[in-house]
Amino acid sequence: MEEAATGGRGTVTPFASMFPASEAQKAAKRVEEKIGEKQKELDSIKEFVTENTSLITLVSRLPDELNHDIMVPFGKAAFFPGRLIHTNEFMVLLGDGYYAERTAKQTVEILTRRGKALDSQVESLMANMKDLKAEASFFDVTASEAAEGLVEIREDYVEEIFREKHSKSGK
Repeated sequence: MEEAATGGRGTVTPFASMFPASEAQKAAKRVEEKIGEKQKELDSIKEFVTENTSLITLVSRLPDELNHDIMVPFGKAAFFPGRLIHTNEFMVLLGDGYYAERTAKQTVEILTRRGKALDSQVESLMANMKDLKAEASFFDVTASEAAEGLVEIREDYVEEIFREKHSKSGK
């Protein structure tokens, strides 16, 4: 540390001594890895949101008819004709392996609530990623400033000295 030219009241500190460029780059890399992990998690949740939306559409349409003619899979490569009946009855997962029989309307309500919970998770993850990106940006800027040789100048502020200077100059 060097003393400032103003009578030894301040200090000049190179950024590289406070934040080594290599350490700042490592920190930026760790934060970027966290961002990548959060992005994967976000993509997974967005996929759940898409599946939930298509499931709501399907559950809403099924009770429109009494039965539906379908092709039922039989093994890996074979299908045979079949029919869906009781299209207004659904087994809904309540949690921890508990299921309940619900109507289509009740099932849509449950799926809508789950969709809202997923949306709040997406918003939370996006806010978290925004914070992580700001942190990564800080580390990148700090690393570049340390590499450029920038310095921080600090001078203690003493009110009496300020008053003396300004009272002598008449200001």
